Amino acid sequence: MKGFLPLAIPVAAGLGLGLLAPALAVRMQALAQLFIYLLGWLTYPLIFCMLVSSASALGHRRELGRIGVLACAYFALLSLLSMLFGLAAGWALEPGAGAVLASASLPAMSAPAETPASMPGWLDRLPSLKANNLLLLAAALPAGLLLGRFPDPRVLAWVERCRLGLFGVIKRLLVFAPLAAFGAMAAAVGRHGLAPLLPLLKFIAAINLASALFVLVVLGGAAWLAGMPLLRFIAYIRAELYLVFFTSSSLAGLVPLSEKLQHLGCPRQVTDVVLPFSYSLNLAGTYLYIAMGLTFLAQAAGVRLGWHELAWMLGMALISSKGAVGVAGSGVATLAATVALLHVVPPELMAILFAIDRTMKCRLLTNVIGHGVACVVVAAGDGCLDRQALAHALSPARSP
Repeated sequence: MKGFLPLAIPVAAGLGLGLLAPALAVRMQALAQLFIYLLGWLTYPLIFCMLVSSASALGHRRELGRIGVLACAYFALLSLLSMLFGLAAGWALEPGAGAVLASASLPAMSAPAETPASMPGWLDRLPSLKANNLLLLAAALPAGLLLGRFPDPRVLAWVERCRLGLFGVIKRLLVFAPLAAFGAMAAAVGRHGLAPLLPLLKFIAAINLASALFVLVVLGGAAWLAGMPLLRFIAYIRAELYLVFFTSSSLAGLVPLSEKLQHLGCPRQVTDVVLPFSYSLNLAGTYLYIAMGLTFLAQAAGVRLGWHELAWMLGMALISSKGAVGVAGSGVATLAATVALLHVVPPELMAILFAIDRTMKCRLLTNVIGHGVACVVVAAGDGCLDRQALAHALSPARSP
């Protein structure tokens, strides 16, 4: 409960403010926007330092190739499985069947795509967080390998100081997470109220059920193959999951998750490579959401998707979502781009998903659990997982 209450209380306060004073509540979105903005700009250089440091340490031992191949193969398999799982869940649960959704009936629900007139203008003038993580990875790995081949103690020491310094700054920034959670909840309720969400409860229930099943079946199977009990692992990282849930940003869990994984028995040279890659390439929760979202919209519009459209959807969603970590609304933005390019669902129907995007916490939680499982699976496959530390950390007698 110690990780839950500090965030639940401001969320409840934000809910109350949104219902009692909607105009004032909408202005509170600036708190959440500024928090995510700062978190993103701090996390990108942290990922760069983590990759450079680990690549330089592993490169001269020629181990980066093996770990990289294991990680990329695992990410590719999980990405495909999550998309197929989302499609199958959409067909089985039929969240959009029987819905009558017309763009003319949804004027209020399209508002989230626009910037409220009451939003402070200085936030809009801040530099945009559109940096592509793939470009960051492409620059970091060659730099790290070069340092591994031609080591320079001064440069390596500087990179390590930057890494530790950024870790410390981000941990201090996370102190303000409850304030950001308050602002996000107040703005969402103040702008939409509760009524617009009622027609979408079926979709919300379906995506949450599908995400839970995916975590238990697919991620649970991967964890079992690595020799780790999934439910105990989820309990072990529950504080990080609370943080991600209430701040609506998976980046908020990066630093504490990295430390937890090292205590769990994953060597730092593995977590510092696999975790940043996973945050960019292993977005199982996002892929599942995109697949189910498109299925929902197609069912609501009365459109039948053929294999040709489904194949295009898989490819385009996998490509367009790379590097979107840390950008608010990246999941629904990727889905909107996919819908627009496929031309099989009326694009205006996307307005209804903008209205509930902030409720899609299951997408973030599935991603974060997947990041942690990926590190354990790769460490186990590489033979460097500390089994004694794993058993000790996940012991029923221990509390994280």
